[in-house]
Amino acid sequence: MCIFVPMKNIFYLFLLFLWACSPSDTTILVTNSGETQGTFYHIKYKSEKGVSYQVQIDSLLAEIDSSVSIYKPYSIISKLNRGEKVQTDDIFNSVYFDAVHVYINTKGYFDCTVFPLVSYWGFYKNLGYDNTEIDSSKVLKILNNIGMHKTSRTDSSVILEKGVHLDFNAIAQGYSVDLIAELLERKGVHNYLIEVGGELKAKGRNADGYIWRVGVDKPSEEIDVNNRFQFILDLENLAMATSGNYRKFYEKDGVKYAHTINPKTGFPAQNRLLSVTVITNECALADAYATAFMAMGVKKTKQTIALLDDQVDVYLVYTDKNGNWKNYISPRMKKWIIN
Repeated sequence: MCIFVPMKNIFYLFLLFLWACSPSDTTILVTNSGETQGTFYHIKYKSEKGVSYQVQIDSLLAEIDSSVSIYKPYSIISKLNRGEKVQTDDIFNSVYFDAVHVYINTKGYFDCTVFPLVSYWGFYKNLGYDNTEIDSSKVLKILNNIGMHKTSRTDSSVILEKGVHLDFNAIAQGYSVDLIAELLERKGVHNYLIEVGGELKAKGRNADGYIWRVGVDKPSEEIDVNNRFQFILDLENLAMATSGNYRKFYEKDGVKYAHTINPKTGFPAQNRLLSVTVITNECALADAYATAFMAMGVKKTKQTIALLDDQVDVYLVYTDKNGNWKNYISPRMKKWIIN
């Protein structure tokens, strides 16, 4: 059985699994799917007697939206961005602490205050931002309000300096995967594959007793159905996120502008990286690091990985100076790749 699911609306995963239950096995593979955070989720898990937890999952996703979604005017993050005083909840606090953690580890290349830059470059058209005239002097002015160090945590809330806005889009979907996994664990479900907007977490085995197997697309603008995957790997008790600019960009006057903004320059990232796949224990961190590495480029990403003491593994696809595709695979990740 082959299922194709969207990854951040630009990637596709190939999920391979077989379903075969013995007469004595009372667990049944359950499938849940739906819409959330402007994308889709797909979840497979082995549940006792086939009990579905979709209602609880949808309720949890709504709770996450109410906390950290910039698309919901009533959310905590939207209220903070409007300058309102509001008490933050556990969801917001956890995402904020993870964001600060990755901000520090990447020396500012992961920065959740880039919202004004992303908006100015026209990547939030669904929020009413559709800029067609870019002025570099305005970009530099916006940079004055960029930086997680311009935010601070109090006992009950987060304080933003004047002109600073938060955007957790580059970490919230991964965090949602982690929370869904925690929910399933509390329900006694220990075999699952969770995907939200392309961010993944897998644990245990599929219904036939095999490790969950996923494939990541080649970083091409068009999908070649006969040769689409850059690699396929077994994902066992780990989380994975992939980021890339090759399908999410806009073109103006013959120039392509990628959706990943470099928070150091204020401009779309310009480097040879085509895609980054990150594997680690927490999907929120995988999501955040994937975004940061796309902004960093190959050299800085390798340097950062070396400093993280085997906490993070990566698969990088990039081009050399002649435009030829190359890849870098961190040592531990090689053992999970089967093709």
